[in-house]
Amino acid sequence: MDHAWISLVAAIGAFFVSLLSIYLGYRLLLAGATGEFKFKASMNGGSVGSESVAPGLAFALFGAFIAWWALYRLLPH
Repeated sequence: MDHAWISLVAAIGAFFVSLLSIYLGYRLLLAGATGEFKFKASMNGGSVGSESVAPGLAFALFGAFIAWWALYRLLPH
């Protein structure tokens, strides 16, 4: 297997994980799950963070990030 096939298989796997995470996050939002979830991320001098995010929204954002990252790694720059 060459590098292109490995990248493609990894991207497809990442998309399935991201879809599962988004779906489960959506289900948590529908169920009305509450809780406190804080996160902060910084990269290249910039930072983003949030406090008191619903767990379902956190799962959905995590899934969206995985999908973005898989697409970013798969497409040539």
